[in-house]
Amino acid sequence: MIACSSVINLAVLVALAFTLCEGARDEAVERLIGWKGESYKPESVAGDESQHASLYSSNETGRKGWIQTISWKPRATVYHNFLSDREARHIIDLAKYQMKRSQVVPTNDSNGGAIDDIRTSFGTFLRRNADPIIRAIEQRLSLWSHIPISHQEDMQVLRYGVSNKYGPHLDGLERVASVLMYLVAPEEGGETAFTDSRWAHPDIAEQAGAANFSACARGHVAFKPRRGDALLFWDTAPDFLTDDVHAMHTGCPVVKGVKWNAVTWIHGKPFQPEWYERALKEPYEVPPDPGLCTNAHAMCDEWAKKGECENNKGYMMGDDDSLGNCRLACKACLECDERDKNCLRVNREASGYLHFNETELQGL
Repeated sequence: MIACSSVINLAVLVALAFTLCEGARDEAVERLIGWKGESYKPESVAGDESQHASLYSSNETGRKGWIQTISWKPRATVYHNFLSDREARHIIDLAKYQMKRSQVVPTNDSNGGAIDDIRTSFGTFLRRNADPIIRAIEQRLSLWSHIPISHQEDMQVLRYGVSNKYGPHLDGLERVASVLMYLVAPEEGGETAFTDSRWAHPDIAEQAGAANFSACARGHVAFKPRRGDALLFWDTAPDFLTDDVHAMHTGCPVVKGVKWNAVTWIHGKPFQPEWYERALKEPYEVPPDPGLCTNAHAMCDEWAKKGECENNKGYMMGDDDSLGNCRLACKACLECDERDKNCLRVNREASGYLHFNETELQGL
């Protein structure tokens, strides 16, 4: 009788233990998203709860995105339809009145950039986390590259007209990867070409339209710009320490039309982390249009009377790096009606800025 009771009690304990284990297993299963049909919602994009981090753009044109490896020397992939038309237009709208002649890093030990005929485009930078759309693009780049957003530099926007180019160069400066996003494609030329390279497969050259490349790109691994596409290539070997000589590339001259693209360089460690933290907290202010002749400070007229237009030219009337704060008081520009396009053009060009032409965006 005792033995029988012990067996029954043991059976009850086993059943209870099995039930508890099943319950624990069920609870664990519930935490494994997707096992029971749940869907995972990524962290919301900062400042816009309607968007979520995703490897795909909110492409209102309906074009599907897909990724294609085009080369192993260098390691290069193309993300077709990475940007929507809305995103491409938004990038241009933020940058269009701030475009100045592009600079290169000087070969000597001097600070800052320098004008050089190796690079003849116009460009400007957009601060990281500038707004929800830029933030969403940065998150998408992070997902694609598997490197955190904090490792990205500010996005550079570039515009190449006929004959504009960027000669053969390595991006260097401790960058491990480069991403070129194409906003407006030229009718001819403007390819990104790798001067010492090899296609991942012979068929890819045909798919890439190599037969229609300009003379600059012919015979090399190259990518012909297409609106919305993005090209990612690695500047280093897989160890992230050794420069990859096969990453030497050139922005071929535009033969016909114009090319707009945006570039994001990625580092192996956080890039200027203190500035990135500030960008996460402080709202982005779009710089003023240099075509408009204004004073940015209430004391400008008083300072001008005291001779500050000559004594402090950089602050008052501007320099290579910034637009002056007292251009109107210093009579450094023409007072323009916002509808007077010719007057606006004169002011922009006098300050070294590109005069934006809406028609070259091909209806974007």
